[in-house]
Amino acid sequence: MKVIVIIPTYNEKDNIGKLIDSIQQVFKNMSHDMNILVVDDNSPDGTAELVENFMKNYSNVHLITGEKRGLGNAYIRGMKYAINTLNADVVMEMDADFSHKPEDIPRLISTLEDGADFVIGSRYVTGGKIPDDWSFFRKMNSKFGNIFTRYIIGIHAVHDCTAGFRAIRASVIKKINLSQLKVQGYVFQIALLNQAIKTSCKVKEVPVEFVDRVRGETKLGFSDIIEFIYNVFIIKFRKY
Repeated sequence: MKVIVIIPTYNEKDNIGKLIDSIQQVFKNMSHDMNILVVDDNSPDGTAELVENFMKNYSNVHLITGEKRGLGNAYIRGMKYAINTLNADVVMEMDADFSHKPEDIPRLISTLEDGADFVIGSRYVTGGKIPDDWSFFRKMNSKFGNIFTRYIIGIHAVHDCTAGFRAIRASVIKKINLSQLKVQGYVFQIALLNQAIKTSCKVKEVPVEFVDRVRGETKLGFSDIIEFIYNVFIIKFRKY
């Protein structure tokens, strides 16, 4: 299988180089054609330029850039490029800030090998974990977001609907009109999952530990929460 790990970035110069090196170490023990695609939203801090330097040493590192229009738009651009240009069999979603552990990549891919079509690195199944030092507000925001989604949209079987660490067969993505999702922020994860489930694909959750970023600042703001609540209802009633 050709696997493309898609990593959206905006001002992640302090993280992306270390992450690429860490992922490459994991790739050495994997038998598939493993690749990294950085989707940078024209970061003013020089993230793209740093990735270009890594591309000189790693032939399996790729980069596309574009206007900053939200996480959802970045993933849509990345998935289209990964499938149409790089001929991916599998696309992965992964954060640039080490919130997702590179060493968990093989477990997600292994679950695809066992027959799953859409694998979620889940914080909310047995064995999954969120940071102990998260504030009460952040813990409730994360847990409420998942409960809210599961019962409003009806995705009852999935425990972590908002997770951003995933491995998805390209054949599933090809059945979805990505341009019709019409979401820009973090709610993209829910819109994509909802459409994937409608294709009757096999969804599996793998427990992972979510780690808080050490370098840089979180991109999640109050406006993202408002957008999230609004768009969950839009997703529920929108006809595709």
